[in-house]
Amino acid sequence: MGRREREFLQRRREILDAALKLFSEKGYSRTSMQEIAKEAEFAVGTLYKFFPTKKDLYEALVLENAKKIHQLMMTTFEEKRTLPLLRKIVRLKWEIAEKHRSFLKLYFSELWEATFSLKGTLKGELKDMYNGYFERLVEAFKRGVEEGVLEKRSPILYALSFEGMVNNALIATIEEGIEVDPREILEIFLERNLKR
Repeated sequence: MGRREREFLQRRREILDAALKLFSEKGYSRTSMQEIAKEAEFAVGTLYKFFPTKKDLYEALVLENAKKIHQLMMTTFEEKRTLPLLRKIVRLKWEIAEKHRSFLKLYFSELWEATFSLKGTLKGELKDMYNGYFERLVEAFKRGVEEGVLEKRSPILYALSFEGMVNNALIATIEEGIEVDPREILEIFLERNLKR
């Protein structure tokens, strides 16, 4: 990689970092491109050379971070046994929350706005990534039922209830500062679903 390309990537990184900081503090709609340029210590014109619109900047920020997180989450499926897999997923989600707190705060707080106002590639790519993860999760629950580890119930409903429970607890931790032990969440989930 040449010097110019390294400099380009470094400047882009600085802009994305500044945008993440401001978006997570103020929200997408209350943050201006001028504020992001100031935070990144660039002229506004320079910012527009990298990202023609605030929507483009937001999409790049969300997609870049979502892809990293998605790749991490997909590694959990190397585990083929259902219960250890669920433990890994819960543990990893909390590790990701610690490492990417600003991004997740932004993502969760702006998710509904993004869904309705930032249509196009962002929504499609995020949905495709999540659907790939969710399909693998359904397969894991199906395996758990077939192995006799879990009560015989719909794998899709298992996956929906697991994701709902874990993600809502994670959101409460990030947005409200509620302390939640991820192991307890899994225990509560499994209490009703483990085959006796």
